[in-house]
Amino acid sequence: MNEEITKIDRENIIQAVDFSTANVPIIEENLIINTRSPWVYYGIANMAPQELIRLYNSSPTHRASIQSKWYGVRGEDITLSEEIYNTRLVMVNSLGDSLFDLWSKCALDFILYGAFSINIVWRQDRDMGFEMYYMDCTKLRAEKSDLYDRVHHYYYSADWAYPKKFIPRKLASFDILNEEPSQVFYHTTHSCGNNFYATPSYWGGATAVASEIEIYNWWYNNICNNLQPSLFVAINSGIPDPEQREQIFNNMTAKYGGSNNAGKLFLTFSDGKDQAPEVTQITPNSSDKMWIEMAAAVQQAILTSHQISSPELLGIITPGGLGTPDHLEAQDHFQHLVIKPIQTEIKKVFEKLLLLRDKRPAEIVVKQFDMVTVPDVAPVHENVNDVNKDVVDTQVPATNNPEVNPITNE
Repeated sequence: MNEEITKIDRENIIQAVDFSTANVPIIEENLIINTRSPWVYYGIANMAPQELIRLYNSSPTHRASIQSKWYGVRGEDITLSEEIYNTRLVMVNSLGDSLFDLWSKCALDFILYGAFSINIVWRQDRDMGFEMYYMDCTKLRAEKSDLYDRVHHYYYSADWAYPKKFIPRKLASFDILNEEPSQVFYHTTHSCGNNFYATPSYWGGATAVASEIEIYNWWYNNICNNLQPSLFVAINSGIPDPEQREQIFNNMTAKYGGSNNAGKLFLTFSDGKDQAPEVTQITPNSSDKMWIEMAAAVQQAILTSHQISSPELLGIITPGGLGTPDHLEAQDHFQHLVIKPIQTEIKKVFEKLLLLRDKRPAEIVVKQFDMVTVPDVAPVHENVNDVNKDVVDTQVPATNNPEVNPITNE
């Protein structure tokens, strides 16, 4: 028996299918690969930020979560608590950007990447402060740190996929004692296991985000290639040469594949029954139901990773839920446990930069969006009896005379 199997295997009639492990997205610092480079690799092939961008652009639930958090964090505008100093926010660089322009971009980067960066350009007279320019943190790579875990330089490249074409430029990290006029201010929160780069807060749900992308990709491919799971065609008139086989396959795919050809007639011609092609209908399995159930579980995992307790906050309507106390409670949870901590983190950074620039303390006030305008109490119509009023009328009338007994009214 073993000899027969070996013989069959040699003839390549039976092929084994290799179910390899799926590639789960990984965001990590790598000090081992390419130790000759002065910068620290950020993820696999030094392209971790691009992986974050791909997930952001491909997953509808993930993108909606990021956008909702961004709108909540940035607000409608920012001002200073002392309004007479608001002119300090109007223009922060020679390009005419306001502090809110900078704030808005940095807020999105902080939510998406877990970090943001600002290019600090000192004036000739340092007593006049510095200008602040937005810097895309995905184009930065950190230099290897010293013995005290301090990063003294960053490398900037327009495209890290082609570092030989877009040669990285070395820039000094932010230091008020450094004489370099152009410096990089890179901010991120402490991330366990990382010394150089950020890990976004939602990264525990990265596998769920990647799964949602693959689920929609599976549905899309099944629609576009509906011929494959529906029919098995066997032509019994001999084995044509490779070119003819490819031509037959391309013709059938072009004519009968795709969502526009679903349910059309499949017509064949032959010289006789012996040479007629054999067409077998493949009954679809119930895997589509499994994918639907999986899609709901994956969506919930993505929302959990973003600390979003209700899908209505993303515009995903739950029947009978909009405007209910549960929705308002979810909005309150989202505002105080998700939005405000991120705002506080970014506010402290910008207030510190304004203090260093202007030598004057600053307190930033964020004007919030009205994300929910539905009132939390039901309106009382004129034709509805006021129960509380009836109760008051049946009680002993109150008096303002302190000498009158409120019980005996004497």
